[in-house]
Amino acid sequence: MAFTNFETKEINCKVLYFGPRSSGKTASLRSVYANTSAEVRSGLLELSGNEGPTQFFDFLPVSLGQIKDFHLKLHLFTVPVNSLFESVNTVILRGIDGFVFVADSRIEAMADNIENLRETRRLLTDEGYNYNELPRVMQYNKRDLPEVVPLDVLHQELNSGGAPEHESVATKSLGTMETLQSMAKLVIKQLA
Repeated sequence: MAFTNFETKEINCKVLYFGPRSSGKTASLRSVYANTSAEVRSGLLELSGNEGPTQFFDFLPVSLGQIKDFHLKLHLFTVPVNSLFESVNTVILRGIDGFVFVADSRIEAMADNIENLRETRRLLTDEGYNYNELPRVMQYNKRDLPEVVPLDVLHQELNSGGAPEHESVATKSLGTMETLQSMAKLVIKQLA
């Protein structure tokens, strides 16, 4: 649910990045950060424990410019897998305007992709969202690795609803900006 601040003339939208462990959620936000100008991004905040998977969350605010008289901002968050603190997910899930599902394209990760997408659907439903009505984009990451799942199989197994899809290699900043652009278009369309 977009938050409009009439005093500052800002519309703030929240977008979550879901996906299985090590699928590339944090790498995707790092890529967006690296490929946007300082005027567009505010700063990447990574709240993690020690080395390894994100335990808390990552946060990146991105400015999309003016819509009518208002400044539109996307607040991008990663959602940790199996967070140590269930309340972290509950707080992050409140008031979202859309989500990106970052799938790991490796064959050995396919079961984790399916399970995590099922868990994403459950989390969103438990928070009162209609999964099918939420703007969403599918990002198929790690496409540069050998033995990846064919795109038609990823589409069939993860995206039967026909959401926009993008191939990516987040560590090389390939496909991450296209994913963000698709998400931004869906959020703007929802605001109209």
